[in-house]
Amino acid sequence: MKRVIESGCLILVLLLSSPGYAQRLPEAGSQLERSLVALNELESEFGNNSARLVPVLIEMADLYRGENRFADAYRVLDRATQVVRVSEGLYTRSQIPLVRMKVENYADWSDWDSAREQLEHLFWLHRIKSDRVDGSLIADLMALNDLHLRGISEDNNEFQTFHFRRAASVNWLALGAAERLWGATDLRLVPIIYSLIKHHHLQAVAVEQGGKTGWELRQIVPGADLVRERDDMRRYFYVTGLGLLDQLRSIQLAQAPFDLEGAAMANLYTADWHLLFNEEDAALTAYKRSYEELSYAGRQSDELDQFFATPSVLPVHDFYGSLAAASTYGQGAQIDLSELHSIQRHDTSDVADHAQLFYAEWGPSFPYTSSPDPVTHMFSAVRNATLFSFDISGVMEMTRFISRKQVRTVAQPLNINLVQPSPVSPEFREQMIARLEQLQFRPRLNAGRPVEASATLIYLSAAPNP
Repeated sequence: MKRVIESGCLILVLLLSSPGYAQRLPEAGSQLERSLVALNELESEFGNNSARLVPVLIEMADLYRGENRFADAYRVLDRATQVVRVSEGLYTRSQIPLVRMKVENYADWSDWDSAREQLEHLFWLHRIKSDRVDGSLIADLMALNDLHLRGISEDNNEFQTFHFRRAASVNWLALGAAERLWGATDLRLVPIIYSLIKHHHLQAVAVEQGGKTGWELRQIVPGADLVRERDDMRRYFYVTGLGLLDQLRSIQLAQAPFDLEGAAMANLYTADWHLLFNEEDAALTAYKRSYEELSYAGRQSDELDQFFATPSVLPVHDFYGSLAAASTYGQGAQIDLSELHSIQRHDTSDVADHAQLFYAEWGPSFPYTSSPDPVTHMFSAVRNATLFSFDISGVMEMTRFISRKQVRTVAQPLNINLVQPSPVSPEFREQMIARLEQLQFRPRLNAGRPVEASATLIYLSAAPNP
């Protein structure tokens, strides 16, 4: 999408910079006005159905969307689509970015009924064009996956299961196409595989939460009353995710020379996966193994100590195949508290030495897990921010009240304090603390073993705080 817009902008700039057009354009006026002039000039010179119009129409659609003029944006996008079809054929793959923009425009317009129609058309286009496997097909499928993920969060709850299933389907299709095109050990498979891993976690969370979506995801046959047990579904998601993580590790080891650090990072993510599914003993083993493998791969103890000193909210948004990449872009990256206007007015010096974490709810209809996309433009951080300070446990032994069984827990939030906003009602405080307690964390590690850490966390709610 971004590349399409950038391409359109570049072509438009070239047109506007040519003497013939530049002389006829107004020196002042909005960008939209200049685009309209450029469009009229192109129509006069090349005709109403010239492919030369498409980049300018795309530019205009983007400008209209920026002004929330969604009907106008759809009008020019539809015209661009028709021009492409006239120029290249009714089923040309070149129209796919335009259809995708229509979906995004409808979604921004909160018209998800129309967005779903376009999504189905987009899926159909991919199916009839899937005989030609190339990089653009894979990219388009992953973009379609992202649109369905957005639908899970923003569309009517009635259609969550549809978006879940369609997103997973196109993600699997993208992986199959990528393996066919690039081979089973190509590093370009990694983000596609990790996207699938996150899919299984999201569905596990939905099943655990229950409701209509959770019930439908458990159906053996869509629409049937026969469903799998919740524990069986959770086990399925867990085991399938482990298989995909093992595939990530195999890809790292298949490189020439062996990427031992990448394989160790895959073990770290495997440990996280165990923890997400409450398999604490397996997680402890995997964390220790990852630490040892990173050391064997050449990472110095001070590097490891620095990296593992900071806990992370799970799951981590992206797979990082090296300690350096994870340190720069991972969930444990430092956050400037002053960026949030609702917090900057208050003294945070007492928690300045704490690990600084960030969490954003996915959306109002799916608040109990973080967005699979780290971008949180869909709601205002100023209105929805809550600042916590708390401790994250290392390994704790505890006895279950009913069974009297001794169990181990890892990385549990303790001593939770709602710092801001303040004051708040007891009901709001209780509600937000309960939400924090649902989060799962990669623990702070010392020589591969979880130890206690202190943290602050900026929690962005999908709905405004009262």
